Amino acid sequence: MPALPSSRPFAAWLVRAVAVALVAGLAWQVPLVRFRRLDEVAAVEVFDAKAFAERFWAADLEPACGGANDVADVLDAVRRDPATACQTLGRSPGLSRTCLYLVRGSGTIAEVGPTACRVALAGGQGDVELATGLVFGTAIRDVTGTVDPASRTDSRDLAAAASEINRLAQERAIAPLKASAAAGQTLEFVACGQVQGLLPADKPWRLIPVRITFDEAPSATAGAPR
Repeated sequence: MPALPSSRPFAAWLVRAVAVALVAGLAWQVPLVRFRRLDEVAAVEVFDAKAFAERFWAADLEPACGGANDVADVLDAVRRDPATACQTLGRSPGLSRTCLYLVRGSGTIAEVGPTACRVALAGGQGDVELATGLVFGTAIRDVTGTVDPASRTDSRDLAAAASEINRLAQERAIAPLKASAAAGQTLEFVACGQVQGLLPADKPWRLIPVRITFDEAPSATAGAPR
């Protein structure tokens, strides 16, 4: 009696046919290549870091400068109790252990170095350093507490914004300070300071200037935020 034909080839063919149908259906529903109209692409928002920095400077930083704490008061508070000083006078962004302060002060330039000017504070309240080198990081962006990291889904946007804000500080405060600073010159300043743990006892606190006003200089308002 002849053997019956096997059903295995038919079963294999059926499985392949079902698989091809499923793949075809998925490709129809979710095509591998999507075409979009040019006007739809143009409508996608592009983050403008320069515009963001300008708005931040005018709407957030300038008003905050008017309420900056006296640098001598902040120095005294930080040296007595850093944690309490941060809670009452500063700001710690996110989960960072660094505390940021926006401070104001006045004094006399005691020394001009390659990356900072040492300033003797008025009233014999100690010395600070005003940075004259390049600015990096997010301290100025975060010191006011008005920039919400959750406002941008792409962290690269906020990083670009910080770079542009630092560039404005470089142009409007640091470069004028570096160009015109001389020992014996008196000035007023608003600056951003960072503290992580304790301040070093053997050197002045280094600050990032955001506003510089020379008391006796032709460019008396150079460096003030516009």
